[in-house]
Amino acid sequence: MRVGIIVRLKGVHRAAVAVVPLLGLVACQSGGGASGTAEPAAESVYDKKLADQLRASRKATEESGSARFTLTLTYRTKHGTAEDRTTGAQDYGKKTADAVRTVTVPREVSQETAALLGGRPGDRVQQTFEVTGNTVAYRTERGGWLRYTSSGSLAFTEKAGAVLSRSGDRVPYGGTLADVVAGADDPKKQPAVDQDGNRRYEVVAAARRAAEVFPGDLGVSVLTGKGQSGAIPLTIRLDKEGRLTEATADYAPVLSALHKDGVLKDVTELRAAYTLTDFGKAAPQQTASAAAGTVDAEKALTPLHDVKPGTCASQDTGLGSASLVRVIGCAGRFDLRVFGQVTVDKTTKAELTYEDGYTEARNKCRSAFGKAPSAWTAKAEPRDTFLIDGDPNLSMSYSPGGDNRISGDFTCYVTTARS
Repeated sequence: MRVGIIVRLKGVHRAAVAVVPLLGLVACQSGGGASGTAEPAAESVYDKKLADQLRASRKATEESGSARFTLTLTYRTKHGTAEDRTTGAQDYGKKTADAVRTVTVPREVSQETAALLGGRPGDRVQQTFEVTGNTVAYRTERGGWLRYTSSGSLAFTEKAGAVLSRSGDRVPYGGTLADVVAGADDPKKQPAVDQDGNRRYEVVAAARRAAEVFPGDLGVSVLTGKGQSGAIPLTIRLDKEGRLTEATADYAPVLSALHKDGVLKDVTELRAAYTLTDFGKAAPQQTASAAAGTVDAEKALTPLHDVKPGTCASQDTGLGSASLVRVIGCAGRFDLRVFGQVTVDKTTKAELTYEDGYTEARNKCRSAFGKAPSAWTAKAEPRDTFLIDGDPNLSMSYSPGGDNRISGDFTCYVTTARS
């Protein structure tokens, strides 16, 4: 797992720098009609056994042909509420989608929480994506497009997962609550039915499945830490035709576990909501394929650990992290500057943890920060802070008194004001 660690020269603060992995809703994508009504599908959904109704609803939703969607993640703190909202359209038959993701972070939200969302305190970040099958295009702030494809090299696709996962396995646009609904437990109680024939189901989903909606390293934290245990309560609403119209989730159990891992410590409430509307009427935009400014992301981007000290780069990649960056001249528009590449290699008979690797890396980067030319670090924002990025490798001896080793390569860098 790659993480970024925020470091202040007076005291140390750690935060994962956001990245993204995800799935979808429809078990099998096939062509659908453009009609917004599907009465036969509705009968097939509600004539099924209770345990089979949510699975049947996925087919009914797909047969609508297309839909508009909104995913909203809400991070409430004592000092303000951060919001991660994605709106778009998807065509189930053509396997295409477009989406605009907007992350709004109040100034009062901690730097660590903001970083996990892919932003900074006071930020309003907007990202535009287009999905065509297994290809995802991201529109840069300057209007060009970066094209990500799952057919790229393994080294690249592993780092580009935050974008590639937007190409869903079950629905065109992945990483929404549609994925969580698809993996939820079968309903145990009959749904509530309103006067219009709409149904409301109360079910649960395993936390490890529910992690798919979170960006980058936050999702990884849920999957690898204490947050993966437990279950998430879901409320699922179907219309009278049996199509999914809304899903909401209360992530309180995950949030409690994340707090024990030191993650999202200032967040007091974590919720997600997903809606589908305009069945059969949505038409995803597909402009990237014909745009003259579209470039292959694998050719345009450089792994952060390959960037030489003193080099400036842009994180405007759609990834929400610095795992891959676009190297540019320091006279251009950059928001990151590398000031060191360090290696950790410590052997001891004492017990070691991954945190020992990060501690060693912080110390080495702190030393490099002090020795670097002032031009490399003067524009750091927040002032006098730097970040590290890398993977510690831990090797523990099974023999009493044996040698234990922590090692790894780390990049030391500062973030600067976006200009």
